[in-house]
Amino acid sequence: MDVVDAPAPRTRFAGPVWRVGVVVLGYVVATLLVSVIVAPAHPRAMAAVPIGLALLAGLVATAVLAPMSRRLRLATVPRATVLALVAYLLSTVSNDVEAVLFIRASSALVPLTGAILALALTVPVAVLFPPEATDRGVGGLLRDTLASRPWWSWAWRLLVASLAWVPVYLFFAALDAPFVHRYYHETGTAFTVPSTSVVMGAELARGVLHALVLGVFVALVARTRRGAWLAAALAFATFNAWLPLLQRTDWPAYLRTANAVEITCDALVYGGLVAVLLTRRRRRDPGTR
Repeated sequence: MDVVDAPAPRTRFAGPVWRVGVVVLGYVVATLLVSVIVAPAHPRAMAAVPIGLALLAGLVATAVLAPMSRRLRLATVPRATVLALVAYLLSTVSNDVEAVLFIRASSALVPLTGAILALALTVPVAVLFPPEATDRGVGGLLRDTLASRPWWSWAWRLLVASLAWVPVYLFFAALDAPFVHRYYHETGTAFTVPSTSVVMGAELARGVLHALVLGVFVALVARTRRGAWLAAALAFATFNAWLPLLQRTDWPAYLRTANAVEITCDALVYGGLVAVLLTRRRRRDPGTR
């Protein structure tokens, strides 16, 4: 009797490995392109350390995004659109609000460079890591989620989720403040603290943004509250902290670490609030009590 040999482990895992390589390589190329756009004469990314950090950031992003892409049961174009919007809004838009608020010297090119990085990362992931099956679409999934509660329930939940971001942010930012002030004092970089009303208004706007982005995202990607917590926390920490901070070679290690810990704590606490407040109501089995 003929014996058919089982496929070698190399054959079995070659697919995912080369897919990861394509995503990471694309992200590194996008990082180099962004560096040239920002400083054509002296691009910072054209050195061994920035390239190595871009590789590491690409690996981290792929490790987080690939499972999310597989859980987004959407066709390729809407899946890529959802991932790109989540990445762009949490990394570029949310972070740029703080940069403008406290530093004032934020580059006008940030919206463009952020879009390039978000698309270079999420489009290959969406193409190369599809789900096993697809559902009706974004509209149908969101309508099902909205229909699980009355409109007034969603209204107060969205309001509370938006407001809750402010104390969560202020608490962990206060713990991080000594490291931030030390850095700007040592470097002599301009660092301004606006009035309390301006800070509160800006953070409330970020709270609305975070609540909407994460609420829609978990409605599409998660089936349980635990899954929603994990998805919201990972998405927020990855795009708002881990990827940008990994590549901030102009910041010392202590400042990047302090910021990463602060925003990861933000993500864990706020992700839990999103999971409690902004997930669909679970229908009870009629046969259970």
